[in-house]
Amino acid sequence: MSDLPPASPFRLLRRTLLGWFRKNRRPLPFRESPDAWRVWVSEVMLQQTRVEAVLPRYEDFVARFPDPGTLAEASEDEVLAAWAGLGYYGRARALHRAVRQLAAEGRAIPRSAESLRRLPGIGDYTAAAIASIAFGEPAVAVDGNARRVLSRLFMVEGFRGRTPFEGRIRELAERLMEADGARNPGDWNQALMELGATVCTPAVPRCGRCPVREFCWSRVAGRQTEFPERPPGPPTVSVRLAVAVVRDGEGRILVFRRGESPMRGLYELPCGECRSDEAAAAALVRETTSRYGIHLQPAREAAGFRHTVMNRRIAVVPFEADLVSPAPGGTAPEGRFVHPRDLDRIPSGSMLRKALERVGLTRRTPGNPARRLLVSAPDDP
Repeated sequence: MSDLPPASPFRLLRRTLLGWFRKNRRPLPFRESPDAWRVWVSEVMLQQTRVEAVLPRYEDFVARFPDPGTLAEASEDEVLAAWAGLGYYGRARALHRAVRQLAAEGRAIPRSAESLRRLPGIGDYTAAAIASIAFGEPAVAVDGNARRVLSRLFMVEGFRGRTPFEGRIRELAERLMEADGARNPGDWNQALMELGATVCTPAVPRCGRCPVREFCWSRVAGRQTEFPERPPGPPTVSVRLAVAVVRDGEGRILVFRRGESPMRGLYELPCGECRSDEAAAAALVRETTSRYGIHLQPAREAAGFRHTVMNRRIAVVPFEADLVSPAPGGTAPEGRFVHPRDLDRIPSGSMLRKALERVGLTRRTPGNPARRLLVSAPDDP
């Protein structure tokens, strides 16, 4: 990359982008009331998750836990249940540990990025975002969107996550933060992220709508989509999974609590991974016997669906099934029957809800596809 431009173009770029942001920023709820707790929750939820997926869960979460103390008093099950559908549940556990640490120490949310970084689950980016947006500290917050914008503006070569690339990006971010006296640091950090989220998008950058296109070196060179370079990721793994919806005489659903990381603590339907040449029903019987200590008789097969967890692409085959033996509490103490209406009260993932939807035990809430309302199961299944 060529040498950095002098300070005056940095100031002009900064002022231009800030002006655009103030006129065009999305009216997100955590921007309307940027107190430290709401900013903290939003930043944790937005890690590796799209804004559209976060918004319905965010509103419910902050309504249920309006301050750190309320969350600190909650059980892990309550926290994970409120987080259901967002994935990456380690984020929720870390947030829970952090507020409990603050409560134990009798402290409020720290006001500096340096102090915030000492809390569980808060790294450089999240600490800087909270400190700049909530407290006005001129801390540089570089997320994936800001990183993409800066790498395109100044044609920063190299792979994301590698030291030379990240060092150059941070140098640019700091120069831009300081270019106009580090004023309005929270707005500036959000302006970079907003540009990346809405205009300077990964595959198809909308250069004609970009307020700082005249400053963009990669646009002039016609190389926008080459930046940032992507390191090779882990190979995609395809999996076929059979899951069982088992109901008792009262219409309750059989679920089991997972014990392994990273999904530990969540409840799931009895399931089994299929071997390459194995029928889904046979895999379900074999796996549930060895894994849960129960014997199932698959009945009706429902429509399958796709589910993704990190680099795993899962083809899910749902079954309605009968429990032959034994009942939960025997060889599988983590099993329990839960009424469909009560599933929102326990931590459970989106795969469980999709499976229930396929067998007709749930329906989508009109006007809000991100939420699902569980309906009553019949008295006689």
